Amino acid sequence: MRHRILATLLYTEWLSFKREKSLLLFTLLLLAAGFYGIYSGHAEISRQRTKLAGLEQLYQDNISEMNAKYPDGADAGDIGYYHSAFARNLPDSWAALSIGQRDANPYYIKLRLLAVQNQLYNSENTNPDKLASGTFDLAFVLVYILPLFIVAICFNIYSAEKERGTLGSILSQPVSLSALLFAKFLFRFLLILTLVIFLSLVGISVNTATADSRLWLWIGGTVLYSLFWLGVCYVIVVLKKNSAFNAVSLLGLWLLFTVIMPVTFNVIIQIRQPLSEGLQLTLKQREEVHAGWDRPKEQTMQRFFTYYPKYRNTPEIGARFEWKWYYAFQELGDRSVDSLYKVYSHKLKSRSHLTSELSKLSPPATFQLFLNALCGTDIRAQLDFMESAVQYHNKLKAFYYPYLFYKKPFLESDFAFEPRHAHQSVADRNAIYPALIAMLIAFLAVLFAGAVLQLLVSSEIR
Repeated sequence: MRHRILATLLYTEWLSFKREKSLLLFTLLLLAAGFYGIYSGHAEISRQRTKLAGLEQLYQDNISEMNAKYPDGADAGDIGYYHSAFARNLPDSWAALSIGQRDANPYYIKLRLLAVQNQLYNSENTNPDKLASGTFDLAFVLVYILPLFIVAICFNIYSAEKERGTLGSILSQPVSLSALLFAKFLFRFLLILTLVIFLSLVGISVNTATADSRLWLWIGGTVLYSLFWLGVCYVIVVLKKNSAFNAVSLLGLWLLFTVIMPVTFNVIIQIRQPLSEGLQLTLKQREEVHAGWDRPKEQTMQRFFTYYPKYRNTPEIGARFEWKWYYAFQELGDRSVDSLYKVYSHKLKSRSHLTSELSKLSPPATFQLFLNALCGTDIRAQLDFMESAVQYHNKLKAFYYPYLFYKKPFLESDFAFEPRHAHQSVADRNAIYPALIAMLIAFLAVLFAGAVLQLLVSSEIR
């Protein structure tokens, strides 16, 4: 009997959905936003992949220039100064679904044999308006627009029936108010589930993302996030207020969770984890490198040999300019900020951890971090890339220093042995499951709050 009543109520909701032009319009708008988000994310990552692929041609062109300029071999110092290699951060196959940090931070770094710290942050300028709004990808649609869609189709579930005067006739049938609300919410959940799965599959197909276990995590996380917003709507609906009150209250909660709380978190992070070391690091390194021109060459070399004792017995430098002396004080510039760089890196990781902890108070912020971690575009992926670029620079030094200090000519054939770099971003599994647990707790909390409120309101009516 109960199953038959539920089936009848669901069928009635389906007929109502087809009649209500506003519901159809909201659904079409969500689909349109989803399609554009998929297209926009695909276009951005395609642009990045094209740029990354083009770096190979730039690299080969630069080698051709070096060979034309030094046909009989060159001093490795000239090659180290004029020749550029590239550290590349290759996107995960899922990256287009959630761009994350890839549009705000460099995805490749041009490296020479000079001091590395300044080179790490010489990236292309990005439009600040774009950084403020973020890329309109599928993740943006799910985090910000999906909740508005849920609010639009749920805010008047109870109040509309009451205001139209149809609630009494419905409840005169063998249907309880709880069963009616359950059927209405269930129909909307099934509608949302269908739309989410459809958009997700389209996004994965368009971007040729690897259909691995992340597909289920993506859908599962989105379902939990949708259930949270359905729970929020349930909390407001059971108060049995009018439609205007419901709409304003739900839009206020959307604004609180998606805008006000994340902005507040950012302020807290800025206060608790200030990052002054970045500027200090840059200034100190530049001062050290510039001071190298004025220091006695012997003093510079002796300091350098404390880090590279194997080159201590190499030919001494003369009174004139020599490349190995130049690169020695470049090296000392990096060494002078080692401690600051470690502090800076530690604070960036601490900031990332604090962000994750604070975001647990805001399901939209948690969901955004979850999607970024799933697609390998979170801050952890960016920090891993920057660290890999530093390690790559160390490999370049290990490759070129023997040519410099043993005065070996650098030949055209030697370019074939130069180290290359390609860092592959991957999903952050350590961040995925805590985010899922946080969203599950948030859903259970609003569900419990709604159940308690429903009991209180019902007892007051009695």
